Amino acid sequence: METFPALRFTGRVQRLSLILGVFGATGLLSACVSGPTAPMAPAVPLVAISVADLEGNWGLASYRTDADKDRTQAEAKAACSNPYVINKGGAGGVMMYLADQAQPQEVIIKVAQNGQVYIGTPGKPGVTTDRLVLSFADGVLITQWVDPSAAERYGTMILVRCKPKTK
Repeated sequence: METFPALRFTGRVQRLSLILGVFGATGLLSACVSGPTAPMAPAVPLVAISVADLEGNWGLASYRTDADKDRTQAEAKAACSNPYVINKGGAGGVMMYLADQAQPQEVIIKVAQNGQVYIGTPGKPGVTTDRLVLSFADGVLITQWVDPSAAERYGTMILVRCKPKTK
């Protein structure tokens, strides 16, 4: 009894054709499975903010518990007498201080695939040097450092846009 009658060939060329056909089909199948993937659609940011929104003078304060949020926002507003200044950067970002750094660095807005918005240096969103933007509305920006150690030291940061000085 013959097990695979279709595999019975009389010549070497036919056997070679069969082998190449099997490898070719395997190659096509693997190309379908591991071939290029379609680009993922950009994530919809959970917080609407742009680099232009960051430029200017800000009152800055921080809190550790949500119960202190309103009081801290009032403190940040009062800190406009000595504002945290965010200037435009040379490459399209803005100049801000990173945790534990004495000199400001240029940062940009980054959006992760889950929609979370970060302020940080160019590259992958959500790295330890980034700030997670918790909210931005009515001139109040609330952020928290991604690095747990920095988040512990600095708390949740509230920046309140300072009103322009009138002459």
